[in-house]
Amino acid sequence: MSDLIRLGIGERPWLPTPSSETVEVFDRYNMPTAGLIKQDDRLFVFDCVEGHLMEGNVWVYAHVDAAEARTIQEAEGDDFTRLFDRAFTGKRLMAALAINARLRSGTPVEDEAVKRLGLLKAVFDQLTTGLDIASETKNAMAQLVNC
Repeated sequence: MSDLIRLGIGERPWLPTPSSETVEVFDRYNMPTAGLIKQDDRLFVFDCVEGHLMEGNVWVYAHVDAAEARTIQEAEGDDFTRLFDRAFTGKRLMAALAINARLRSGTPVEDEAVKRLGLLKAVFDQLTTGLDIASETKNAMAQLVNC
């Protein structure tokens, strides 16, 4: 089984599939922006890492086991911040782009890329690659339609 969360295009980033369930919301700004969710009996932390106040924003998701989730939930203050941030290190992540609080695209981000580039740059590079591919596909389809 993959260590990555499944995303549904058009779903809310804090509940990325109809079967996802909220376990706990850690932060919110007009919407949940950080928290813990369950999908198919697996736990994932999520965080809106960029664009909280913008039309478009970037999200990351990481699988956590029950013990790690419990430790994060029980932590407070600086300990919480440290444990929550650590949940996104040393593992593959799923990154997603949302527009108007709806998922539009997503891509896995390898831990090595995060180590080499930093989280935001690694996520940005992967999402950009996906958007470039989508744009090329759109242009190719337009050429086919116009033939």
